[in-house]
Amino acid sequence: MHEQGELSERRARWSGAFSVVSGALAVLALFGLARSVLAMTYLNVRFVDEVDPLSRAVSYYVFVERGADVFDATLGMVATATVTLLVGMAQLRVRLGTPAVLLFVAWSVALVLCALFPTDNAPRIETASGWIHQFAGASLFVTLPLAGLTLARSLAGQRGWATAARIVRGLALGGVALALGYLVARLPDLLPWWEFPAVLDLRRISGLVQRALFAVELGMLVVLAVTLLRSALASRRVTAGPAAARAETAVRDAGGEYAASRETS
Repeated sequence: MHEQGELSERRARWSGAFSVVSGALAVLALFGLARSVLAMTYLNVRFVDEVDPLSRAVSYYVFVERGADVFDATLGMVATATVTLLVGMAQLRVRLGTPAVLLFVAWSVALVLCALFPTDNAPRIETASGWIHQFAGASLFVTLPLAGLTLARSLAGQRGWATAARIVRGLALGGVALALGYLVARLPDLLPWWEFPAVLDLRRISGLVQRALFAVELGMLVVLAVTLLRSALASRRVTAGPAAARAETAVRDAGGEYAASRETS
């Protein structure tokens, strides 16, 4: 019995340590996502005259003065926050599912590729860097919404994650709708030989649709980070409870032994 008690205590300590690590990773992810939101807001406001936020893609911020550093750092920060979230959830033994993990990793890799390979500042894609950026950027519209839908199914039945699953599913569906909307808005570029009526040429709002999609995707990550932090804190309280009770019992027993020894003396 004594050995079983020690084993349970060691498991509780390890579980508590994992909870602390998961909580710290959640805080780091939230910090990175908050920085990313501020950075993108800065780019949209600071360079509104150079890059029209309604019609131009966010990729063109790399062509304005000092915009490339902020833009690339933002993409890297979001990729890092995503991986941090995955590690934190795994530490807390949240069941993610292999498909969801692969989609999240693909999203993170695509973010890094978009930062490393800028698009071409021209009406047509002319360089290998531009093509890599285009394909990586296109995958961003697909991978995270699909990852959210896949992950939501896994989270729905797990304690403490049901609410997050519903929110993530809703945001993921919104992301799918916005991704389709962006595709429709860019059809004149994808089908240059087709004469689109002016009323159907939605390129004038394609930048806005892209930014809305990016905001939805960041929202999904924020929901996961907040839920991870709350779950880590709850897990820490659960593991700390028995330890505190054992400490209180030990103090009470020691006090009783001391009182008994005083009486006998």
